[in-house]
Amino acid sequence: MRARIAEAIRPRPLQQSKVEVRHARANRKVSSDQQRLDFFGSEEVLSPPQSNIICDAPVAPTSIRVQASVIDGLVMLGGVALMLAGMLYAGGSLSFDKHSAPFLVLALLTIPVFYKLIWVYMGRDSFGMRSAGLCLVDFDGNPPSKARRYHRMLGSFVSLLAAGIGLVWALLDEDALTWHDYISGTFPTIHSDY
Repeated sequence: MRARIAEAIRPRPLQQSKVEVRHARANRKVSSDQQRLDFFGSEEVLSPPQSNIICDAPVAPTSIRVQASVIDGLVMLGGVALMLAGMLYAGGSLSFDKHSAPFLVLALLTIPVFYKLIWVYMGRDSFGMRSAGLCLVDFDGNPPSKARRYHRMLGSFVSLLAAGIGLVWALLDEDALTWHDYISGTFPTIHSDY
């Protein structure tokens, strides 16, 4: 009886049988919609990536865009210098204490906003863009509407306030466009072409 109990408690040895693996059929149909991964780069690219720009106008080089921005910055700085000189000539004074510093910073930040608003309202390119030989066009090659110009102005503030990443994006983008170019659907091009 002990032998029967010991035999019932003892685990049975594992049965070893041959495991059959189904191999894929060589003549299996592959759908034309199915994509394949190319790990070794043997397949060539059939078409280049599509650009958002439909017109033939080239995007202005980054160096010329920076030149236009510097000219606009100097115009704004000249305006600030004239205002300060006029205020000091009239007998005003500037105090740089902790109470007046936020107001001075706010006043200095409004100057670029109003400078950009003037050009957007007039529907024209800024002095810096015109002197650098640039003009603004939309992705179709037409002069941008006022609404697109407003979007560009707001987008430029977003590009700048995001630690400048929106501006640096032009160096990484295949079309050399910044964030505000994409936001507004406009970009600067060389004026002689258009």
